[in-house]
Amino acid sequence: MDGSSRYLELLGEGDLSVLGRASGLRPDADAPAWFRARADRVAAALDAPATFDALFPAGPTGPETQLASVTPLLIFAVMVHRAAADIGGHAHVPERVGSRLLVPLFDGGRLAAFASDPASRLLLIELLGSFTRIASGPQWELSRGRWRRRRFSEMNPAHLARLAADLPFDERAGTYRRLGDLALFLNGVFPDHAARTTLSPIDLDRILRSIPHHDRAALVRLMERDQLDATGPLLGTLGPRWYRLASALVPIPSMRSQLADLADQFEVARRFLNFVTDHYLWTRRDRLFPFA
Repeated sequence: MDGSSRYLELLGEGDLSVLGRASGLRPDADAPAWFRARADRVAAALDAPATFDALFPAGPTGPETQLASVTPLLIFAVMVHRAAADIGGHAHVPERVGSRLLVPLFDGGRLAAFASDPASRLLLIELLGSFTRIASGPQWELSRGRWRRRRFSEMNPAHLARLAADLPFDERAGTYRRLGDLALFLNGVFPDHAARTTLSPIDLDRILRSIPHHDRAALVRLMERDQLDATGPLLGTLGPRWYRLASALVPIPSMRSQLADLADQFEVARRFLNFVTDHYLWTRRDRLFPFA
């Protein structure tokens, strides 16, 4: 499966029209109907170098008039497919150490193998798309007989962790999944911000309370040993754990397997998103993720 049927669910009529013209596969007005009758051609259109060149005509900083007429999902799909093609030619990929230092890691083959899997690409495209709009705003909750107003944002891991801790354990699958997604997104797309941001003791306690008690003591020892007090390193440790917890609770076997695989390959997925960010997304991320 190359994910083309799922792409047809995600991409709008305007996306398919632009994709047909950009790729040259179907430049006329009936491109959406043509793609819907030939779902297998969507992946080929996303892979076509002409598609990337048409949407981003002068490279990362060039004019992008086409982008105003398409959804972020098409933008992410073209970027991820281009990155999957490009990364195969990199024997090593830079890895951030601290906020400024880059060192080469010779694991281009691992990243290329991950990126060659259609399901992995589609998962990351949908993850990126899910953060273009986030849930945020005031919440009211009853505490000790009094209603208290609290602010909630999906971009704050402590807020999501508090939500998970307030739910019965067997109802936390969706929140654990979102916590894992947030950890992967922040470390993959905003690693500079995540590395600089430290957590308050209150937020740290809220995050720890999202982990079952029997795992918490070992996690605290690990944090003390490795001095995990910044958002990036801590979420890099917790992200796989949250995905495994979600996998154990989700009732759908295919999703359970997907989340377990993502937990096992969290670091590979994170580094592939770093590659996408560094090569194609960097100058566009504040526009595509205005709430991040």
